Order: sequence, then C-alpha cells, then structure tokens
Amino acid sequence: MKTTNLFRALALAALTLVSTFNVEVIAQDTNFITNEEVENNLVVAKTIYKQDGNYLYNHMRYEFAYDDANRLVSKTAAKWDGAVDEWVPYFQMTYRYEADEIIMSYARWDEGRQTFSKDPKQTVYELNEENIPVACREESEAPVWLAQY
Repeated sequence: MKTTNLFRALALAALTLVSTFNVEVIAQDTNFITNEEVENNLVVAKTIYKQDGNYLYNHMRYEFAYDDANRLVSKTAAKWDGAVDEWVPYFQMTYRYEADEIIMSYARWDEGRQTFSKDPKQTVYELNEENIPVACREESEAPVWLAQY
C-alpha cells in the first residue's frame, strides 16, 4: 500500500515537471504536435495539435496559473469542438500547498451549469522533510476553500 502511494506521488511529481518545464515544440509518435507559451520561464499555456499529413488541427489546450512562489496552482484543459470552432472546457486541476502536504482537486466541466463540477475529486499528497511526496490519500468531499472555484 505504501509503495502504491509513493508511486502515485512520484508519478504526479514527474508528470508535473515534464509538462511544466518542457519548452520546445515536440513531435510525438502519435502524430501530435505540442506548442508551449512561456512567460518568465514558466509555461502558461500548451496547445496540442493533431497532425494529418501537412495539416495541423486543434486538439487540446491547457492553461496554467502559478502563485508568487512560481508553484503551479491550477491547470485548466479545453478540447477543440470543430462543429462550433471553439475551445470547450474539459477539466480543471487545482493545487493548494500546505506546510507538509499538497492538496490536488480535479473537477470536470458541467455543461448544464456552465461551470466546473461542484463535486471535485480530491487527493492529498503528504510531503517529507525535503518536500518530496511520500504518501497519498484520496478524499471524497471537496474542502470549503474549493467552493470559490
């Protein structure tokens, strides 16, 4: 159980670092092209294009927000809707940093309410003395602080 929690925490940390610090346009094996927008050495947006021959088509877009300490506080994703030629919200991940933990919440877009779901999934990552995630626990209810999103 502890190994699984450690693996989850390390996987999250690795994915966050890879998605945040990769600042090149990358051609992937699955015919996707990534373009990242960087401001003050931080990735603020990433657009994924699907390549079909010589053409690129919008696929996904991510927008990132950071706090004053340059820590990721939110990641918002949108999918391209070709029928209406616009980005449609998909999900939002928010991060809150405490002294000994990181609280991550995941909310899907609610089309009917035109907002992110009021029942987000929440995971808490406990940190050791070196601020490395060492344990993970899921919680079913969103905390009061998330109601503002």
